[in-house]
Amino acid sequence: MNSIFTAKLLQTLRNKKANKGFTLIELLVVVIIIGVLAAVALPNLLSQVGKARESEAKTAVGSINRAQQAFHFERQSFANGTTVTNASNELGVVVNPDFYSFAITGNATTATVAATDANAANNGTRNYGGGIGFAAGAYDSALCQSDAVGGAATANVGTATAITCNAGSVELN
Repeated sequence: MNSIFTAKLLQTLRNKKANKGFTLIELLVVVIIIGVLAAVALPNLLSQVGKARESEAKTAVGSINRAQQAFHFERQSFANGTTVTNASNELGVVVNPDFYSFAITGNATTATVAATDANAANNGTRNYGGGIGFAAGAYDSALCQSDAVGGAATANVGTATAITCNAGSVELN
């Protein structure tokens, strides 16, 4: 090899060892890689948040159905027009009203509950509903989930012995 070229190569390598640190291009590449990873991970994280909110609503509707059954057992009528919040109510159910609002209707033989997220499109959540009925000494209930984000989920309580979900929703129990 050319001795001048070898001397210059060795001098360049010696200077490189003295210059510790990262170049601007290396830092830019790392920032871009972190940005790409964040762009891939963020939608997955947001969908998990929506699933957690849905799980909370699903649990609350089931709890309200069970509380309605206990209420009816004691008073021979379901609670009607109850507002369920994080404060106490006549059903004794405590729920978190931050994302879903709960509307309850009831009479002597049937009751329904609707859990509606007013901001479902942004939260990516589905709505839930439930119904419970009493006839011939037996209770029947249904927990309904809307088919689409923000769709309606209502229970059909036309007959107290066959509670089902209306079109546009699916029964979960």
